[in-house]
Amino acid sequence: MSLLLVLVVGYAQALKSYRQLSSDAVFAQTQATRLGIEQVLKSGVPLSEIAGLNLVLQPIVKSDPSVTGLTLFAGSKELYRTGTQSDEESSITIALNNKFSQIGTLKVYLSQQKVEEKVTSTFQPMMWLILILLLVFIGSVLRSRKRAVYLTSFTVVFFAMTVCVMMLVGSLYRDGLHSKAISLADIVSYRLSPVLEYDIGRDMITGVDSMLDHFRRANPELASISVYKSAQLVATSVDENAMGQMMVSNGGLEYALSTSGEGEVRLSYQAEMVIGQLAQVLKNFAILFFACGLVCFAFIRLLSGELNQSPKDQVLERLKPLFLGAVLMEALMAPILPQFLTSVAEANGLGASASSLFFALYFLGFALTLLPAARLIETFDIRQVLFFGILLSTLGCALLGFSESGEMSKIIAARFISGVGQSLIFISVQGYILRFSDKSNKTQAAGIIVFCFNAGFISGAAIGALLVSYFGDIGIFTISAAIGTVMCVFSLILPSMPGSIYRAAHGQAVESGTLLSNIKAMAADSWRLIKVPAFIRTMVLVGIPTKAALTGIVSFAVPLMLAEKGVSKESIGQVLMTYAAIVLLVSYKVGPWVDKHGCSKLALSLGNLLAGVSLVVLAVAFSQDQDWLIVLLTTLAMLFMGGSHGLINAPVVTHVVNNTAKQESDSSVAVTYRFLERLGHVSGAIIVGQLLFWLDVEEALLTIAAFFVIASVIFMLFDRQQRQGAHE
Repeated sequence: MSLLLVLVVGYAQALKSYRQLSSDAVFAQTQATRLGIEQVLKSGVPLSEIAGLNLVLQPIVKSDPSVTGLTLFAGSKELYRTGTQSDEESSITIALNNKFSQIGTLKVYLSQQKVEEKVTSTFQPMMWLILILLLVFIGSVLRSRKRAVYLTSFTVVFFAMTVCVMMLVGSLYRDGLHSKAISLADIVSYRLSPVLEYDIGRDMITGVDSMLDHFRRANPELASISVYKSAQLVATSVDENAMGQMMVSNGGLEYALSTSGEGEVRLSYQAEMVIGQLAQVLKNFAILFFACGLVCFAFIRLLSGELNQSPKDQVLERLKPLFLGAVLMEALMAPILPQFLTSVAEANGLGASASSLFFALYFLGFALTLLPAARLIETFDIRQVLFFGILLSTLGCALLGFSESGEMSKIIAARFISGVGQSLIFISVQGYILRFSDKSNKTQAAGIIVFCFNAGFISGAAIGALLVSYFGDIGIFTISAAIGTVMCVFSLILPSMPGSIYRAAHGQAVESGTLLSNIKAMAADSWRLIKVPAFIRTMVLVGIPTKAALTGIVSFAVPLMLAEKGVSKESIGQVLMTYAAIVLLVSYKVGPWVDKHGCSKLALSLGNLLAGVSLVVLAVAFSQDQDWLIVLLTTLAMLFMGGSHGLINAPVVTHVVNNTAKQESDSSVAVTYRFLERLGHVSGAIIVGQLLFWLDVEEALLTIAAFFVIASVIFMLFDRQQRQGAHE
């Protein structure tokens, strides 16, 4: 799957750049033809009386395989037609003018299918390379069951595939640059044809250098352009600020093209353009390697087949890839879902802010299912509950894939069903961990949820963002549903474990309480605990705002606002990936630190303060105009937000338990807290959506930032830190 992802991402990158360069080449060739025709028109010859129009127009047809035909009009009268004109959506239209007004139109038709066929034929041999590398990988893994061999083989094979695909992308990009260079050289040769075709010396003309300067500035991708006749320089224009002159002097970016007579046009491209394109490809593949590596890590112990594992450890190892895959199917949609839901709201005559309501439906379904799910795994076979949860989540993704933007009922059902499904998955995985862990591996087992959730989110956001440019929104929804289908089958390798059998095996009485009685008990616990100042203070100032920031800012507002700024979906996914990576890193480090020093209050206060800083940076980011600066500052903001949530997620439960009245059991406090903080999940997108509707983006973000800073100060001043062992 990793090798196929490399191939698809490389193919999508090559297709995108080659399409653009092909279109630019045709446009430049069309401009060259326009110059030739207008030169005749301005001498007073009517368009219909120009001789040899077919010879003048043929270079456009031959300039690129994507050109399927063209049509020349004089007013509304068709003068010339060649090829087919079926693809109306992909065409170039250029006006033809004489000295006084527009008298004609030249329309060139392009076929994107032709470009795709060219790129596809170039990439087809890569399937054989995938087969060869796969055999190499399998052979090396079968020789040893050590994880080090598995990881090394994965890395070597992945990089070998990446290098080959990058060389292919670079080759296609260079071909596109060459085609564009030919078209640009044709424009220059048309403009300087009298100098190149007749015996006119350079000292007999003026203004040629300034004309080339104007042409180079009109085509900012050019670093230099020079015209020669019989090896003698006629005119030149060079961008003195251009990078990469050493590359140009070595011929890396320079093209020499012969023109009419003994003329020659030499031009070179800006090194920044080529380096920027290669850097983008490198960044995409580096992120893809990181994302695939996380997925690989979840499968490694299961697939490497290491011996000496107890049956309990084997179940936990099977649980890792399953939970990661379940999170991955939802995270794949993260870079595109806010924009998609906004388009649904607008298509149904609702404001863009209404999309936050659709977004909150997922978390509402998730929160409402937590208690029933906990009851279900105690009553029924836990594997059946898990299977049903994955099935519901898969159905939610499939409904999105088969829904039109106007079918609001399907969208509402899809998001609510997905939330219910993910809640069943979460509770079932947690149930398996509790049943198949003991004192020797309980901490490691609990870490499965933390690692797999964050790794799944990182991988999903990164991979989804890279694939959406080729597959589109509907394609991503379909891929998510396909992953869910695979996970449904994969869940069958887990052991069947009915709740009654588990309790009997562990000497536990079969509970007779109904779901309603459990809900009443939770309501009673909630009512009792919200009267405890320390509990409600932590809930209102830390817990609920943190979850609201996750859903309202990270998952909803940031992707939506980046899309409105015109930032690519690849960059949006990479920004979200940064957040999850920092949460994973900080959470791993902060837990032992809080346990050692008993400073949960400091961690929570600092976390709130970092959230405020993050929102200030985010406000600054969305006040900028340059895409690269917006992405850079948004990434920095997500680093702060990830650090904030990493400082809060684990210590907040410790703080609540340690600072709640002694008569309350720790488990009751923790469960009630986790349930109530879901209010932040549900309300986050709605609150942020309304603020963005009422205020400017910067004002809304600064308002939320002010809340977090004030909450941090209040919490630090008024909350009392209890000794960590107060309840022991």
